[in-house]
Amino acid sequence: MSSSICWQCLSKISPQPLRHAAIRSRYPNYLPTLAFSTTTSFQFPLPPKKSSGVKVTHRKGEKSLVIKKSKKQVENRARRPAPGERRALRKRIVLSNVNALEVQGLQNMDAENMFDRRLEGQVLRLPGPIVDQLRAVEAFKPTQSWGLFQSPGTLMRRETVDMGKMIAEMSEQEGSRKTVRRVLVGEKGSGKSMILLQAMTMAFLKGWTVINLPE
Repeated sequence: MSSSICWQCLSKISPQPLRHAAIRSRYPNYLPTLAFSTTTSFQFPLPPKKSSGVKVTHRKGEKSLVIKKSKKQVENRARRPAPGERRALRKRIVLSNVNALEVQGLQNMDAENMFDRRLEGQVLRLPGPIVDQLRAVEAFKPTQSWGLFQSPGTLMRRETVDMGKMIAEMSEQEGSRKTVRRVLVGEKGSGKSMILLQAMTMAFLKGWTVINLPE
């Protein structure tokens, strides 16, 4: 007599229910768990990565065209400075500004008014020939802002008038062998270089020979 259950159906029976029943008999609170996954890698795979170049495909058996992006090298067309050009640019001094307004009533410094107490606190213009002599001995400095005016000028301070009076007295004693030494001291930015420039200006006005040792 043939059985109504075939051997193929019996082979497909999984032993999982029997194992769960054995575990449940020992542990009443046991709950079977099933493997579960939310991965959709098979249904919705990631798109392929884009290549760096442009690829054009044709039918099977034909050749494909691949165009790669070429990196263009940027050429530096800036002209390199000549030897000593940067140093000359740093030491470049502008003594006049044609765009600046002209100051009306500005007097020139001369050998007569350089020790006048009435001019204390006023600005005097440096004469043109004296400016050329001061430039030759490198008396000007780039940090003194000479390019703010049409022509270089200097403020007559109390120390300037005292220096002019001392130079005038020394000029009157040309026959004597007396040597006068002065040392200028002061904080940074107090005007020591400007006092030296004013002293050289007065010495040129008196016709002296000036020897300057710049930095």
